[in-house]
Amino acid sequence: MTNITFITSNKTKLAHARYLCRNYQVNIQHYKKLFYGVGYEEPRINDRMRLLTDSFKDAVRRWREYVSGAEGRLFFIEDTSVKIDAFSDGTNEVPGVDIKYWMLNTDFKSLDVKLREKGNNRKCSVSSHLMLFLTEDLKEKSEIQEDYVIFKSTAYGTIVEKEYNFDTQILYPWLDNRTFNKWFVPSGCSLPISMLNINEAEKGDFRKGAFEQMLSFLEKHGAIKNRVHKYNQLEFQFYNNFVVCGKTCAGKSTIGKFLAEEYGYYHIEASEFMALKLLETHGVPSNIDKHIFASKVLSVEPLFVVNSLMDFLREHGINDRFVITGFRTTEEVNTFFRNFPSDNSHLIYIDSDYKERYRRWGLRQRDIEQYTEDRFRDIDRIQEEMGVGDIKKMEEVLTIDNGTNGLSYFYSSFRNQFLQKMEKDSIKITGTEIKTQKFSLEKAILIILAIEYQKDESRLYTTTEISHLINHYFLTVEKNKNNVSRYFNQSYYVYYEVRFINGKNRYRLSPIGYSEALKIVRNLKRDIKVF
Repeated sequence: MTNITFITSNKTKLAHARYLCRNYQVNIQHYKKLFYGVGYEEPRINDRMRLLTDSFKDAVRRWREYVSGAEGRLFFIEDTSVKIDAFSDGTNEVPGVDIKYWMLNTDFKSLDVKLREKGNNRKCSVSSHLMLFLTEDLKEKSEIQEDYVIFKSTAYGTIVEKEYNFDTQILYPWLDNRTFNKWFVPSGCSLPISMLNINEAEKGDFRKGAFEQMLSFLEKHGAIKNRVHKYNQLEFQFYNNFVVCGKTCAGKSTIGKFLAEEYGYYHIEASEFMALKLLETHGVPSNIDKHIFASKVLSVEPLFVVNSLMDFLREHGINDRFVITGFRTTEEVNTFFRNFPSDNSHLIYIDSDYKERYRRWGLRQRDIEQYTEDRFRDIDRIQEEMGVGDIKKMEEVLTIDNGTNGLSYFYSSFRNQFLQKMEKDSIKITGTEIKTQKFSLEKAILIILAIEYQKDESRLYTTTEISHLINHYFLTVEKNKNNVSRYFNQSYYVYYEVRFINGKNRYRLSPIGYSEALKIVRNLKRDIKVF
């Protein structure tokens, strides 16, 4: 996975960039001015090329000043401009690169009047210019002497004849009701781009071409790789692998945690990939309901979760001794087993009655602030509509009950049914074994949050609290708040859950993050060099 930083203050642009890069093994990181200083000063001038080059020179200067190892790391900036033909000439484009400020002072009624005064010529175009910083390695391979290369694309169309009232698309927030997109009708379409389905909108996406050019350039010179789904080459060993499904609070995460702690399994909660997509699309804070978001994603990309999960397995070399929880559809299950065939892999459905699941949900207090039965009933309905109940009817499924007999009975039943030949590999991280070890910042964060997770898995921590924990548990890994904050603000990770509470982001481990931490410490205890 290649990290590429997008220097922008616009979260919607960031989400758009991540979407356009989705077919490549890249992680689009966010540049936060709080930790690196202002990304760059953008002069308010009409000369596009001068604006771009001046902005980029300032960005390079600041990048080299604030970023460690700057010459070997990729970043880019992007500039959007609009040309309204009726107001422009061969010299000046209106509003041009000033589109952001122009929109603040322009309403549709006054724009419509001015266009009609100009003969109602409603033709317009929207352009995107990307400037990519070239590392020394890329300069040598591409034989480009400059610090940058520019990629450009333009979409042509018209301005709407009437204003439409609509909501921003929940999955694709750049198709919004605030920017020029709400008025821009791509050529060949009859509605503004923000009202089109994503496949039609992509045809009129003014940024798409520039991003495709940049990604093709980087791939050509070996800086990034395309995503190629090749999973069935993995070989499975002796241990049983489990795909565990069921409704909310049936006990899926509970059995995953049990297998991770007691038998050395890597627990992968499928819903964390959907949670990550929600974060990358809308950021934090967000008022988007995660269950509604998931149902909408799966309606247009039914294999999004399972493909993301299989990518994770491949990229982390996990081909054995894993437990997957949280698939919601038979299509997800079938896709996984087609790509990961094994006689040692089992599909399990956990049965649990409605009243007991609702009771557990109220005790869990992990997902939302208001726990009402109406809310729980809505979640059940959404999951049924996704198809989770159909998994129970699959021919190869094995069922196990997690009723009112308690956890000990549930664990014993699972052990007797599926783990009879397996030896335990239980672990509890005390902090003693890691005190003098040298870790990367990420591994230190994972381990100390795992220690706290074992005490109270519901508690969330600010970056200040995390840095204090690191300094408390480690003698050799001393980090201040800015180190930790920079790590979390550059990107979102499948290892953590994040909540916005009282004006601050707070973090705790996801089941995947907990499994990763347990793996690190288990390897340490076995004297395997993993650092």
